[in-house]
Amino acid sequence: MRPRSLVGPLLLIALGVLLLLQTLKPQFPLWQIAAQYWPLLLIAWGVLRLFELLIWRLRALPLPASGLSGGEWTLVVFICLIGSGLHAAHRHRPWDRLAAVAGKRLELFGRPYEFPIAERVVPASRTPRVLIENLRGATRLKGAESPEVRVSGQKTVRALENSDAVQTDRRTPLELSSQEDRVVIRTNLDRAPAEHPCSADIEVVLPKGAEVEVRTREGDLEADFLKSLTLTADSASVRATNVQGVVRLHLGRAASVKLAEIGAAEIVIRRGRHLELDNIRGAVSIEGSYSGDLRFANLGGPLRFQNPQLTLRVQKLPGHIQMDLGDLAGLRLEGPVHFTSTRAVDIELDEFTGGGEISVDGGDIRLRPAPDGLGAIRARTRSGDIELALPESASFRLHARTERGSVFNHFGPPLREVAEPRRGGELTGGAAGPTIELETLRGSITVRKDAGPLPRLRKESARETIEIETGDGRLRIQRH
Repeated sequence: MRPRSLVGPLLLIALGVLLLLQTLKPQFPLWQIAAQYWPLLLIAWGVLRLFELLIWRLRALPLPASGLSGGEWTLVVFICLIGSGLHAAHRHRPWDRLAAVAGKRLELFGRPYEFPIAERVVPASRTPRVLIENLRGATRLKGAESPEVRVSGQKTVRALENSDAVQTDRRTPLELSSQEDRVVIRTNLDRAPAEHPCSADIEVVLPKGAEVEVRTREGDLEADFLKSLTLTADSASVRATNVQGVVRLHLGRAASVKLAEIGAAEIVIRRGRHLELDNIRGAVSIEGSYSGDLRFANLGGPLRFQNPQLTLRVQKLPGHIQMDLGDLAGLRLEGPVHFTSTRAVDIELDEFTGGGEISVDGGDIRLRPAPDGLGAIRARTRSGDIELALPESASFRLHARTERGSVFNHFGPPLREVAEPRRGGELTGGAAGPTIELETLRGSITVRKDAGPLPRLRKESARETIEIETGDGRLRIQRH
């Protein structure tokens, strides 16, 4: 007679213990654990069944023809389907999207009702720590020479009837409290019912030495004359100027971020569009993917920009860098400059010092080091041309190679061309100085004497001028 298996009862006991834990402690993350660790159930099942088979064999009991019965294999399939579904739901959180869609549909009904937020004032120290929680809406911060915090603004409630809007307004009063050097500002919009969504646009005047933290789900932020600023948001546009210390941004989505005249910046954005940094005295750290223009100018400290597709590191930026999805143009960079990209990008660097390393999956590379700052350079592209302009009196050791393309020596001695089979070419020469390595798998390589700035880089960092010839003269167009 075939012995009974103990795997089923043991698994039922483990499942019952987990359900009991969630019943006794509702905060116990049962579904999160199930979504992440559900394969452990199959592993435990297999281990227990293996031990059972070993014990049956040692006791000379009859063994089953297969490790699992047909019903057990069916249960395994159901566990895999349910576990994969829980994992996918936990990772992508579709309920958040459904809630967003439902919220937008609700906003199609009713009309907006506006309510003024009466000004409130609390005393504060010269260097208070201020926490602002505004679930939805614009927040404007302005530092002033005043030992107090003043808050005012306007609330918008969408409802079918005015009575419903008034009731929602009363349920979401502005909260302003102060304790020692800490000030808390809450709009309490989370108390509004889901059928009556509301937002609050607030203006806060506070001491210039304030350290401010803003938490929001959706809204724009403007800040001027603060000591430090931290923003956490799902979606926001940011403009901050004249911040003495660090500006920290942790955003899910950002249409526009503009920072100027600040101490340092730490930016983490999951998906951004436009980013502009100007006159940053300290280090700049950026993480995230962008689909629009990026402009950096006058950075007094190191710049580190990283996302899954590219990495950019610069020690200092007295000039500027302009980037988009397919181009990077830089002027007066202090290196070494490090740039890698897994996609095709055209690179143009002018008057950079300290050398650097550039590696792209495709695109042209044009380099013009500064005359007094030539360093070791390594540039590589899988498909594209490479052009290097060097001072006539520079000392260096060069090795340039293309597998399918031509090499052009417009620099003259001491460089020499070496023909390679399979339509390739090689250019070598030099005796002393920094090492320069250039490589393209498909494209040409040109090394020439420095004849002035690269043509496409003769433009300002914050705008681009386009000239169009007309019959009556020239039409100048500036893009800001």
